[in-house]
Amino acid sequence: MKQILSLGAGVQSTALLLMSANGLLPKLDLAIFADTQWEPEEVYTHLDWLSLEAEKAGIRVVRVTAGNIREAALSIEGKKFASMPLYTIDENGKKNMVRRQCTREFKIAPIDKYLRTEVLGLAPGQHSPREAVLHMWLGISSNEMGRVKQSRDPWKVHRFPLLGDIVHDPMLPKPWKRRDCIEWMQKEYPLLKAPRSACIGCPYHSNHEWRRIKDDPKAWDDAVDFDRQIRAGTDMTGEAFLHRDCKPLDEVDLRTDIEKGQGVFSFDDECDGMCGV
Repeated sequence: MKQILSLGAGVQSTALLLMSANGLLPKLDLAIFADTQWEPEEVYTHLDWLSLEAEKAGIRVVRVTAGNIREAALSIEGKKFASMPLYTIDENGKKNMVRRQCTREFKIAPIDKYLRTEVLGLAPGQHSPREAVLHMWLGISSNEMGRVKQSRDPWKVHRFPLLGDIVHDPMLPKPWKRRDCIEWMQKEYPLLKAPRSACIGCPYHSNHEWRRIKDDPKAWDDAVDFDRQIRAGTDMTGEAFLHRDCKPLDEVDLRTDIEKGQGVFSFDDECDGMCGV
């Protein structure tokens, strides 16, 4: 049974890959990173390092892509606006959110395509096996139980090493939280700081994440430009925005509550972590 990691290059999946490389977890056969081509530069730098580290342990890291999500989202001809979970506001001031399809289109689909063609050796249109032939590891920690989903494909079984697994024999003595992953990496790799993996213009960003992006002028200008362009030429009902306040990104107040003088903790300042695992 092949052991394959869905690598997001965030904290949890980075920990899984390094734990496998260090012998704390079973040896992986492969790790796959689905590249939306719109990640922050720090993610690609981290991925380069991680690939070399995995290679030392004989674990290959491959990158697959379904194209550039930014370009696709701005393609009027392709009408890809519905792919991203953009916030909208109609003429009556009612706010809505577009149904998210980008994770399946730009993450799940290219990984599955690679698995079918390169790992299983199937030709296009060829029927896949009716029984499980590989285990797909997913970096979901115990504080994210709501993200757990079993595979809909009989040939692919999802495994959750950080949860002590759910159906299978656990790989670790106890479930791990995201904080446990961070502490383990700080001990084993003191100089490593795994980034949060997510598209630069992901609408799920919390204010905390938007502030981090704003610290990088190039990434911030990119996000602001994209936010402006989605309100030009879209065929959606109402205006579209990246931020949940339904304001132009460069006009949103991203200050913390303390900076605003409120002095209390805001749940808006906790990163949602929808895609970066």
